[in-house]
Amino acid sequence: MSIMVPLDTSEVGRSALPKAEELAKALGQSLLLVTVADDDTIHAVSELARIEGQDPIDFLELNLRSRARAVSVPAETDLLPGQDPASAIVDRAHQPDVDMIVMATHGRTGLSRWRLGSVAERVVRAATVPVLVIPAPWRVKETPASMEAAEA
Repeated sequence: MSIMVPLDTSEVGRSALPKAEELAKALGQSLLLVTVADDDTIHAVSELARIEGQDPIDFLELNLRSRARAVSVPAETDLLPGQDPASAIVDRAHQPDVDMIVMATHGRTGLSRWRLGSVAERVVRAATVPVLVIPAPWRVKETPASMEAAEA
């Protein structure tokens, strides 16, 4: 069984990975790193893939495998097809090898959230497994220990 971690091409998307890794260690589970290969994601990496001399799909797969090798727990990868990231994530989570989802939220509010939608919110509403949503790094409250470290 595994903890699914949806990753997009952003730093915010990757911010859930350390928490998911910590949780997987504590629960003795593996990770399943996924990326949805929708048009927006492919467009976001197409220039970098071109510079690297790769097809954008191959670039996304290599990126996922690289992230899987970088974690300290067993990790699998899956590049998901589809044009609706939330639906693709929920559909993959219905497979019997997924116990829970750990994902980041970009923290959009107001008009941008309404216009762009919230993938995390849609996943929370539709998933049949538990979903842990990690807030965008700039929204995380500082703990007393982190404030002390910053002052030192």
